[in-house]
Amino acid sequence: MAQEFLASVLLLRQKEPPLIRTEKDKSPRARRPGPERKPRQAYSAKQLERLEAEFKLDKYLSVSKRLELSKALGLTEVQIKTWFQNRRTKWKKQLTSRLKIAQRQGLFPAPAFPHSYSLLNPYAYAPLSCVFSPIAMSSGSPN
Repeated sequence: MAQEFLASVLLLRQKEPPLIRTEKDKSPRARRPGPERKPRQAYSAKQLERLEAEFKLDKYLSVSKRLELSKALGLTEVQIKTWFQNRRTKWKKQLTSRLKIAQRQGLFPAPAFPHSYSLLNPYAYAPLSCVFSPIAMSSGSPN
């Protein structure tokens, strides 16, 4: 009986697709085989400088601006769009982190409801740039 059970388990395991493990990821959470992913895009310093400059001016690109950037930088519109999406996510995380630091340092009052949307909404505090300046962050006091 035990041998039959063992044989059925082995048979089931043979039918499962094996995990793909790379040198970098030896953990059991490795991905299963599937469609190949495109390699990560490596942007040049010039491309990053231009993308960051545009992001500083406007967090959201118009279609025409995205087309202009893609032609100027030699990237696809999808790459430009994806870079901006990822950069906005990074910006929001940084802003939320700075808000929490400012609140801990007493530079900014905590909201009445700690889980309110305004705490998580980076646009709610965008005009308060003095609180988030590098000087204020390092010295512990506003400009």
